[in-house]
Parts: sequence; structure tokens; C-alpha cells
Amino acid sequence: MLSQQAKILVADDDRVVRRIVTVKLSGLGYELSEAEDGREVLDRIEGGNLPDLLIVDSLMPRVDGLSLVQTLRANPDRRISSLPVIMLTSRSSEKDVIEGLEAGLDDYVTKPFSPDELAARVRTVLRRREHASGG
Repeated sequence: MLSQQAKILVADDDRVVRRIVTVKLSGLGYELSEAEDGREVLDRIEGGNLPDLLIVDSLMPRVDGLSLVQTLRANPDRRISSLPVIMLTSRSSEKDVIEGLEAGLDDYVTKPFSPDELAARVRTVLRRREHASGG
């Protein structure tokens, strides 16, 4: 699969942040969808709507980003447990970054963020996933 056609799900309770990410990445050819919190992400995945990459905020209502990642990583279905996740968050302390990476994040981007840097990180994570899957 070409990473430019990858499906990306953006989960953030801030509509403006979702819009910035969606506009930037859809302009690069990715297929974007949005969710307001981690519960919505889990509902979609449980319903069979599996993206190629998740971009999630850490602080969201119902299910926060870290809990979402831990739930995904614990799933017995390898397609779900290995789903690439980039955390996009205002929590930038070393402790937060380490906690996120140890929970299984593939990358960690702090707000305010550069849409160009985020796009580069998305390309890198998707490229790693393609190589890992032999695609």
C-alpha cells in the first residue's frame, strides 16, 4: 500500500486542531477521518473501521489518549495491537513523553506543532510500518 493513500484517523476534542491536521494531511493525499475522543476511536475500530495510522491527543473526554493506546496495544488482534499511533499533545514534560513512548506510542509531537513536521513524522511512521509488513 502506498503511504500517500493511507487512512488516518485524528482524535482530538479540539475541533480546530483536528481541522489543521486534516487540511494539512488530506492536502498531501491521505484519507482523513476525525473523532472527538478515544471512545469514538475504539467504537470505530471495534466496528471494523481500521485506519492505517492514528493521531491522538492525550487529554480527551471519556477515553484519553494514553488509555486508548494501552487498550489498543492489549488487543489480541495483531492488526489492532500494532496500529501506529502518534500522540499530538500539549503535555511536553519528559515524564509525559517517556510514559507515552513506554505505553507503545510510535511518535510524540507537542503542541503548538508545525503541520509540516507532523506530516514528516506521519510519513516516517507509515514508511516504517510498510517495511515491517513487507509492503
